[in-house]
Amino acid sequence: MGQADQFEQRGNLCNVPEIISRGAEWFASYGTEGSKGTKVFSLVGKVKNTGLVEVPMGITLRDIIFKIGGGILNDREFKAVQTGGPSADAFPSPLIDMRVDFDELTKAGSMMGSGGMIVMDDTDCMVDVAKYFTKFLEEESCGKCTPCREGTRRMKEVLIDISEGRGTEESIPILEELAEALTLGSLCALGSTAANPILSTLRYFRDEYEAHIKEKRCPAGVCKELITYRILEEACTGCHAASGNARSRLSPGK
Repeated sequence: MGQADQFEQRGNLCNVPEIISRGAEWFASYGTEGSKGTKVFSLVGKVKNTGLVEVPMGITLRDIIFKIGGGILNDREFKAVQTGGPSADAFPSPLIDMRVDFDELTKAGSMMGSGGMIVMDDTDCMVDVAKYFTKFLEEESCGKCTPCREGTRRMKEVLIDISEGRGTEESIPILEELAEALTLGSLCALGSTAANPILSTLRYFRDEYEAHIKEKRCPAGVCKELITYRILEEACTGCHAASGNARSRLSPGK
């Protein structure tokens, strides 16, 4: 059993009392052929009903978010959901009908992980999301192996540059190269999965990275350094012009 599998098994210890009480057949009556039983998720983010939810394996993301979670907060547009915690993938709206079990998540290149489920809406910037989780993983790194210790820090620095308008054409290839180094060279599962938030947001939301780099624009309006202000002369009524002139006349020496 690999380290990631051990982590997922530990996340299911809460099922043990019920299995002992009701029996293995009862537990196996839920779920799918390859993923028996139930799973507890921490449903958080831009969803109306947050909290811990226990659901049968094989339930769809849509049912969790919209039936159990009540839909997107303030009825905004659903954008993505990250399953499995900070080291997992972010899935976009076209994949909302994907079934949540070990087999399907593995096929999609993700994992069950710790059972975190973070819902995002159209006001979330995916570059900023990747930066947030990369910062977290950098802090969680024990620092023992070079790929994880240095790789997470360097990925964070590149993401900061992109979000603050200093991204270049080399930024994305550098992120992809660093991601490969972490995945292949890290000693533990934290390092080998640390690039997942970046790789998944690049896979599904590459256009947002390109907007930050090429247009120096954050489509979601989250990255403050990329926000600019300008006056639309045709729409400006000059509402403060008169009051400004009045203050000038009342100020001696001006």
